[in-house]
Amino acid sequence: MHILLLHPVAQWSLNRVAEICKREGWRLTIVTIERSTVGDNTAGLHEWIRVPALSESPRELLSQIGSRRFDAVAAGNEFAVIAADVLAKELGLYHNDVINIRASRNKSLMREAFARYGVPQPRVLARLSSLEESRAFDWGSVTFPVVVKPLDMAMSLFVRTCDSQDEVEAALAKMFAFRKARLTNYEFTVGALVEEFAEGPEFSLECVVQDESILAHALTQKFVSSLPGCHEVGHISGSDLPAQHRQGLLETAERIASSWGMVRGVMHMEFKMNPERISIIEAAARPVGGHVTEIVELQHGLRLEEAYLYARAGLDWKVPVNEPRGIWHGIRFHFDERSEAARPAGVDVVRAVHDGEHLVSGAEPFSGNRRTGYSVLRSESLRDLDTYIRTL
Repeated sequence: MHILLLHPVAQWSLNRVAEICKREGWRLTIVTIERSTVGDNTAGLHEWIRVPALSESPRELLSQIGSRRFDAVAAGNEFAVIAADVLAKELGLYHNDVINIRASRNKSLMREAFARYGVPQPRVLARLSSLEESRAFDWGSVTFPVVVKPLDMAMSLFVRTCDSQDEVEAALAKMFAFRKARLTNYEFTVGALVEEFAEGPEFSLECVVQDESILAHALTQKFVSSLPGCHEVGHISGSDLPAQHRQGLLETAERIASSWGMVRGVMHMEFKMNPERISIIEAAARPVGGHVTEIVELQHGLRLEEAYLYARAGLDWKVPVNEPRGIWHGIRFHFDERSEAARPAGVDVVRAVHDGEHLVSGAEPFSGNRRTGYSVLRSESLRDLDTYIRTL
């Protein structure tokens, strides 16, 4: 088996994929932009192909791999999801519906697909592609706060909660000036959604899809910084789906997979939830980032990257047997601006990583570009773990 991984951007994620390929006896080839260093410390790569930019053009993708042939094409990051399916189709390999899967990347198409499939979601108030369109919009009909988000960026980049038209337009100006992903040279679509603000704590559901059904799932609780940025500062894995929402969430996940033409794969669904309702913020057709796959494996024994590679190869995947242990795992991201909160005695550090080499100058406090590392944590007390990760 020969796996092609398109544009991995995180060393830790690439290493997890490489470990799976080594264990399975598969060859792994990666494609990145020319200046990428992501594979420098990854052992066992079969080949490293360097290209000018991430492309979604069938002709350009085929020219980048030349006469090489593979058994599966996988996305190494969120931006490469569409390209992986486009190239897999050209090579006659397993792929999602290449038209419908675009709704997993473009937020406007996503909202339209969710509406067709009855997915509960925030209401779209406006679709804007310029400041002129914002100035012509009837803001008097809008109840603030609202959420402004770009159509196809990642990591909550430029997602803002705004309390006025002026704040919306300030967010749009910054967003529209940012045209290209620095790690892949992927060119963004100029455009934004303005949505109603959804109330409630944030969660994600990590799902393995097989035969159009949810084969396995894991709930992740998300912790975010204060408004207006709401950047992710930590996660906890280990809680069950609330009884009143369990069936609705799993059925919603299956409807989202159907809307994308996903027969098999791994899906990351982000939502807000309170006792009365759920509201799907967005979903992605790839394994979750932010080191969440690590705590999901520690907590549940689910290797999401393994399930994803099996799916991309068109192979069935078996859910590992894992007994509940009355323990929770979490991640606390490090930032220079974060307080040195006292860690409760019952919260253990499984692993701590400190790395400030990739900070982006001028990045907003608590954003992904200001992370200086992370701690993987374990505790028998959900309350202690929650309190520690929540503290900024």
